[in-house]
Amino acid sequence: MVSHRLRAPSADGSLLAEPPLIAASARLAENASQLGNWQYEFQGRSASRLRTLVRKQVIEKAKSFLNNAGLAFPEPGTGERLVVTGHQPELFHPGVWVKNFAAFEIAKQSRGVGLNLVVDNDLPKSNGIKVPVRQREGLHVERVLFDEWGGEIPYEDLRVSDESLFATFPERVHDVFAGDRSGMVLDSFWKHAVQFRGLTDRLGLRLSLARRAVEGSWGVRNLEVPLSAVCETEGFQWFAAHLLAHLPRYQDIHNDALQRYRELYGIRSRHHPVAALGRDGDWLEAPFWAWREGAPRRRPLLARQRGELLDLRIGGEAEPFLELPLGPDREACCAVEELQALPMRGIRLRTRALTTTMFSRYLLGDLFLHGIGGAKYDELGDEISGRFFGMTPPDYLTMSMTLWLGLGEAAGSTEGLNRVDRRLRDLSFNPEREVKSLAEGDGAEWVGKKRTAIAGPVETHFQRLERFQEIRRCNEALQALVKGRREELVEHRAKLRAAVARNALAQSREYAFVLHSETRLRTALRRVIPGLSLEAE
Repeated sequence: MVSHRLRAPSADGSLLAEPPLIAASARLAENASQLGNWQYEFQGRSASRLRTLVRKQVIEKAKSFLNNAGLAFPEPGTGERLVVTGHQPELFHPGVWVKNFAAFEIAKQSRGVGLNLVVDNDLPKSNGIKVPVRQREGLHVERVLFDEWGGEIPYEDLRVSDESLFATFPERVHDVFAGDRSGMVLDSFWKHAVQFRGLTDRLGLRLSLARRAVEGSWGVRNLEVPLSAVCETEGFQWFAAHLLAHLPRYQDIHNDALQRYRELYGIRSRHHPVAALGRDGDWLEAPFWAWREGAPRRRPLLARQRGELLDLRIGGEAEPFLELPLGPDREACCAVEELQALPMRGIRLRTRALTTTMFSRYLLGDLFLHGIGGAKYDELGDEISGRFFGMTPPDYLTMSMTLWLGLGEAAGSTEGLNRVDRRLRDLSFNPEREVKSLAEGDGAEWVGKKRTAIAGPVETHFQRLERFQEIRRCNEALQALVKGRREELVEHRAKLRAAVARNALAQSREYAFVLHSETRLRTALRRVIPGLSLEAE
């Protein structure tokens, strides 16, 4: 297992790309060659045959998704390269969004197509965004809501609960935003989000389609598809059936790799970066989520092998919901047919984080673009998939960008604050350094006594204690002479602290992309992604 020390870029407009973007096309070609020659059987389907099926079905799902929304999309030809990325349908920061633009440009340069997976089987983190607000000469942050909190419901089942709150979101942001309110991405973005009300009541889909509409208006037309739709394709069911058929071996590899990962990073938590796959008697926990329509709480999928049959049940339920004709050495055609019928029964079978990228990297795409968090997950994912499939995992690219909101910078820095703190400490322990006129009077006398004490004997404990007490007595006596200077420095420190606090808020990289100036954001994207034009329609 290889440890990667990835850090978000700190400077305004800076990019992390590992490997550099200039190497992306070569990595894509190497992956395509490796995967094209991959000899592996998925319970009766070769890897090459399954990859063809997966790509065909996912592309059709993506085209249908975009066509239903009235959004233009590319028409990929047979065998074209796929550059894949994905994220939860959130109002994320520009460091996440940059992956979509990079995927488009890398694919274009490789005569391929970009594809974004809307990870709608994940849980929402928030029902609002943080907005910087002016406060006297400083800043503070307020949360502005775009909907009422719907609870920990997967995005694919999460409806907009307050249409009025949703519709008035831009106005409420504009009322408090500390930056330039003209030309914000939010203005065009939210018009699209409100317009998609007639198409869907799902919060995640509205946000995803609005983002995709903005991208399209800038000339960036990736394919787009919800992960929930991908997980209901036949190609995905072959993948799921294979992992379930070999679940004991998969679980052993997963838990062993997880333990090694935790040892490598000194992690003690039982839940980081993921929990170990558990066991309940004869039932083994699988690397998938499952839940029922109408009860949208994600539960572990549990499996029990009984000879040539495999029982499946949802964690927390007593009885199996499905009996599959499936085993390690059994062809999976009939099992796949049974799994494909689950949506009609209102049962969701979905990937977890590690299986999402495993499926995407091995069976769907030719190059996957991760953010920093996803890349850290896939250090573990590479260990698991490499051992399970018996091959070196295809490479991925890690990207993130830092872009500030352009709120200006107050005069003050952490380095300057540290210097003032050191000078205040010197006033306490070395006041003579700050006093320039101690040649006469009490000041000169106390400085002389201190110098004598410093030069005094230290052979015994009593001598060292007496020396320490005398130095402290001299320092305290000199404090009256530096009182004025201390007051100046304390006042200066308060101003610096306020400036540093303001700059920390102003220069945060975590603000939602919709708060950014469209012009500034497009300029930054063109600068960090060579060849990207972002021409308006």
